[in-house]
Amino acid sequence: MVKRIATASVLIVVLLALVLFGRLLTRLLLDFVVFACAAVAVHETYGAFKRAGYSPIGGALVAATVLMVPLTVLLGPSGLIVTVAVGALTALSVFTMKHNYELKDMLATAFILVYPLALTGIFSLINHGYGGLLGILLAIVVPVMTDTMAYFAGITIGGKKLCPNISPKKTVAGAVGGIIGGILGAFLIFVLFDWTGALADLSEVDALLPDKWLSLAVYLVIGYLGGFICEMGDLAASWIKRKAGIKDFGKIFPGHGGIMDRLDSILFMLPVVYTLFALLGALL
Repeated sequence: MVKRIATASVLIVVLLALVLFGRLLTRLLLDFVVFACAAVAVHETYGAFKRAGYSPIGGALVAATVLMVPLTVLLGPSGLIVTVAVGALTALSVFTMKHNYELKDMLATAFILVYPLALTGIFSLINHGYGGLLGILLAIVVPVMTDTMAYFAGITIGGKKLCPNISPKKTVAGAVGGIIGGILGAFLIFVLFDWTGALADLSEVDALLPDKWLSLAVYLVIGYLGGFICEMGDLAASWIKRKAGIKDFGKIFPGHGGIMDRLDSILFMLPVVYTLFALLGALL
């Protein structure tokens, strides 16, 4: 437990430092971090599928991973679509010409192109216009608060198990605590941007909505939905690991596993944040 908390604390400090100070220097620094995380996440997911008896087409995954950040930065959402298309077409070509792959291997490759690669790419979309620093912190703080509150509520209160066949340690109390954490995380972003403006000058988007109270209502809804969605992301990753017969995706972080073990909630939150700012951009 001590190792887990210490590692989490260091990760949070480093991540926030990269986000805040990195964007002050250049947004491209954060893009490089996104690329590095995507590359490791793809590698870890590839390994999980290999252990589960699949053989994803590695060349297609490498090509898509290399192209993802440059195309997303240059072309926006279209770049992300092109990235997945290039990966899928490359995989299909290899599958057609080399007969040592099964159909399940092709499908596993397509899955990895979306989860985690395309979902990770949404981070670059947010970084380059769909929310800016406000969106980035919303996509990070809500999952972190959800995970943190779920963990402490679970070990403090205990009680009925949530999904014992998926993750034996998760409890209903932890799930409720996680949703409360998501709401608190969204409220914190509201305070930092819309209420006090403490970080507003650092972001292209300085407030969610012009009306402060309407903005607060949207934040609270996003926090509630985000808490639920982040917990679903955690459960989904746990089920993949259980099916693959592994405890963690990797061993990079002591007590926490690999990159995918830390990104599982954030990957589910990224589309929510992107959709929010895309809708606001279209309606306002």
